[in-house]
Amino acid sequence: MSGDLLLAVSLAYVAILFLVAFIVDRRARQGRAAWLHSPVVFTLSISVYCTSWTFYGAVGSAARNGLEFITIYLGPTLVFVGWWWLLRKLVRIGREYRITSIADLISSRYGKSPSLAVLVTAIAVIATTPYIALQLQSVTRSYEAIVGASDPNTTAFLVAAAMAVFTILFGTRNLDANERHHGVVAAIAIEAIVKLFALLAVGLFVVYGVAGGVGAVFEGVPSATISGAGEIFDARWVTLTFLSATAIICLPRQFQVTVVENVDERHLATASWLFPLYLFGMCLFVMPIAIAGLKFLPADANPDLYVLTLPLSLNRQDLALLAYLGGFSSATSMVIVASIAVSTMVSNHIVMPIALTFMSERQVTGDVRRLLLISRRISIAAVLGLGYLYFRLSGGSDALAAIGLIAFVGVAQFLPSLLGGLFWRGATRSGALCGLTVGLVLWAYTLFLPSFGPGVWFSAAALLGGPYGIGVLTPQALFGLIDMDPLVHAVVWSVGGNVVAFLLVSVFSEARPLERLQAALFVDVYKNAAGDTSSYTDGQ
Repeated sequence: MSGDLLLAVSLAYVAILFLVAFIVDRRARQGRAAWLHSPVVFTLSISVYCTSWTFYGAVGSAARNGLEFITIYLGPTLVFVGWWWLLRKLVRIGREYRITSIADLISSRYGKSPSLAVLVTAIAVIATTPYIALQLQSVTRSYEAIVGASDPNTTAFLVAAAMAVFTILFGTRNLDANERHHGVVAAIAIEAIVKLFALLAVGLFVVYGVAGGVGAVFEGVPSATISGAGEIFDARWVTLTFLSATAIICLPRQFQVTVVENVDERHLATASWLFPLYLFGMCLFVMPIAIAGLKFLPADANPDLYVLTLPLSLNRQDLALLAYLGGFSSATSMVIVASIAVSTMVSNHIVMPIALTFMSERQVTGDVRRLLLISRRISIAAVLGLGYLYFRLSGGSDALAAIGLIAFVGVAQFLPSLLGGLFWRGATRSGALCGLTVGLVLWAYTLFLPSFGPGVWFSAAALLGGPYGIGVLTPQALFGLIDMDPLVHAVVWSVGGNVVAFLLVSVFSEARPLERLQAALFVDVYKNAAGDTSSYTDGQ
């Protein structure tokens, strides 16, 4: 397949998304987009959780670690099936107090603290940046797998630039008081269908066209290939399930689609069973594809690309193209929504407060709207630029394969302050600040900075024996906690330290009057809401 054809298909696909977003935006402004308020559209938009890391990486994870990949789907399923009441409370609070981001929610709960909003925004940017790099890598590698060798840096740059243009055009075309983006939501819903259809099509082809049936796929496969090297339900399994459950709540893009873009909290009742069903469809053929790749492809084939290389190996160019579009959809939907969510936080909590400090009263009344749009557009470009920079610094290496989990640990730092703020009146701003700071520092030291590899932030000697030979400061064996999986180690220290600091400082600090007021409003949001507020629309 030629590169020109693949480029043309990619551009045509993006053009279709442009057209959908444009039409939906226009109809929404005219009040003729009632179908957007469907619980099915809402559920499909939540599928932005399934990125290219899920589309490609789940198969690679299954090939390397067996059933461990299920944990990435298990966590969100547990939240939507058993804990959707937590999401309902988040949606209710978001509607009642016009919450525009997870930074806005946490800062509002703790006395509308600007410093807390800035800290949450900084963590979100740091955690989102490498995740965007992962999407750039997946598109670049899938492109190379089809057309052959190319300059990965050039390809990644072009992809990042195209995503920035789309996000700017339809994420910042106008300012909505509730920060909703109808056109983007419609485009994301379509992409959800595309990636599910693509993965199911490849799975059916592999099972019945390559292996000769379900039984034939698993015939002669060692049990270790299915179960993986570790034990099922060991510490890593529990940690991965915890992280994925946390991510579906705390990832900025998930908060955007689940809370900010929600137009009727009753849609969560449908999502509580439909979204797990969608996840089941996404993971249904993961293990068969992984096993078929191990059986029929060369030993040096990249497991992360089995979804593409299996059809290519049998000269099914059409199916390979469909798989490419599925991965492309997975990457673009994540980058678009994440960029919108993070740029909203950056412009609202960093750029605008600084700008307003230096603007005169006349400028404030006349130019704020324009300044806000410009700041968001620049923020979107900057976030995607940081993702591309991370891609270049890491060399697009296999170190990016685990970056999704690294980002999950980063956003998990929001969980103590978030849950504490929703259910504990005694949680204070000082506790949230200390908890987030401790968690950020420990996450960066034990997991994020080491992900760049030796020679960037830590030397090879420091990674193995600690900075300056101080063994207790070894990043992935901190204070003598050795023989532990690096991911589990990072979660124990960062999230554990976050929780301890949050609880202790909250207990021994006094909340300000505004904090106590906000605590009462958030904890008792159902009591404070007047009348029947179970549903609402933009016009209400």
